[in-house]
Amino acid sequence: MLTLPDLARRLKGLIADLDGDLWTSILQQVNPPASVANPAAIHDLAFRDAKALTGYAPDLRAIIKKTAPKSLTAEELAALIAIRGLYHLMARLPVLLLTIPEHLTNDKLIDLYNGYRQILVELDDYLALAKAPGPDSSGE
Repeated sequence: MLTLPDLARRLKGLIADLDGDLWTSILQQVNPPASVANPAAIHDLAFRDAKALTGYAPDLRAIIKKTAPKSLTAEELAALIAIRGLYHLMARLPVLLLTIPEHLTNDKLIDLYNGYRQILVELDDYLALAKAPGPDSSGE
């Protein structure tokens, strides 16, 4: 079974070189305020990158389902916190795109945002359980 540290390593690999040469090429064309590369291409990359991360949600859900929150090791808890942070960061992309009037009614983008919203609720709930004091932590 995939573990939280395994998944964190996979996600680091995913973000290590997002869109490779394409993104590098676009960045070379961006010189605000004088010029901004093709905004549609930038929007498309942001959507694809955010969507790529959601592809790992089934793995994450499987780990959460099979792992009791209180059983997490320090390494697993650190990986969970990092994964949660990455999901929170990447969720900003669809939110940002939805602020652009031409994207406001894009069903795929709305679905992507709703997917992020759901997985973030699940992650936050699971992390809260993992961090909650145990029954024997009353200090008595």
